[in-house]
Amino acid sequence: MALLLTLMITVILAVIVLEFNYIMRVHATLSGNLTDDLKAESAANAGINTVEALLLNDMLADSEKDVFADTLEEDWASEITVKTGDASAAVAVSDEMSKLNLNRLVTAPQDEAGIESVNEAMLENVRRLFEVLELDANLVDCIVDWIDENDEERQFGAEAAHYESLDPPVKCKNGPMDSVEELLLLKGFDTEMLYGGEDTPGLAKFVTVCGDENGSININTAPVEVLAAVLNSESSASTIVDSRETSPFESREDMATRAPGIDLSEKCTTWSSFFLVTSIGSIGSEPSTTRNVSIKALLKRVRNEEGQAEGQELGEDYFSIDTAYWKVER
Repeated sequence: MALLLTLMITVILAVIVLEFNYIMRVHATLSGNLTDDLKAESAANAGINTVEALLLNDMLADSEKDVFADTLEEDWASEITVKTGDASAAVAVSDEMSKLNLNRLVTAPQDEAGIESVNEAMLENVRRLFEVLELDANLVDCIVDWIDENDEERQFGAEAAHYESLDPPVKCKNGPMDSVEELLLLKGFDTEMLYGGEDTPGLAKFVTVCGDENGSININTAPVEVLAAVLNSESSASTIVDSRETSPFESREDMATRAPGIDLSEKCTTWSSFFLVTSIGSIGSEPSTTRNVSIKALLKRVRNEEGQAEGQELGEDYFSIDTAYWKVER
């Protein structure tokens, strides 16, 4: 009996020790993962901060030359890698003013009656972009119906009645979109259309939900597809691209001089204020052990001209970076 009791106690103690050891290893692993996540997120944050500094320095340099022009040859548009200790971040910056702003399809009320209206010029631009990308241009009606506040369906659109009949039902936004990914909720849109395939570009590369309030695009950074849609001419778009590769456009006067016969004054600008930054922080060298944290931030670069005192030197207080959107993905 004494021997059996001793064996039983030994077995129980062994089980307790093994369970305790297992719990400690689990907690150690969780603690290590949390530490790695924090390091990766810190690296991703450092990537965002680096882009903010590059954008401010670029604007300061432009102000000193009194030439406000943003191009794809500047530091913020190049491949950016940031290292912080044993973590690193790969950063990509997209000029949102090189794209068509979908939220400008519907204009805010301009009268006391509070009646919104469809921006016909932008509507045609977006339709032409769909045609250039070989997409169904009728789907633009679905975007308009998603944004406008009324419940009247356009010819090829969809309003609350359609979305509420889905399983599960979806609430029609009836307001500005918060992100391009929101298109996946709309009738007729899918992942391949938005992000493209091996041989086809996705719509997400050419549209945005922010940008110039008048819908102007940056002539120095806009893809040829966007320029063709805005100018309603593929040849004019190619001419613009060839010209800017030689020398970027520096002002509206420069555009008029170098592109005579092409109406650019109300459609294009030479500098940008909205930038979408994707910073992926990572730690670890092996694929099986690498921890990644991605941060997407929409940055708005602002010129504080009203706060500039006469004779005061330009500095960081003259320019600022506002964060319009921030999303962390683990």
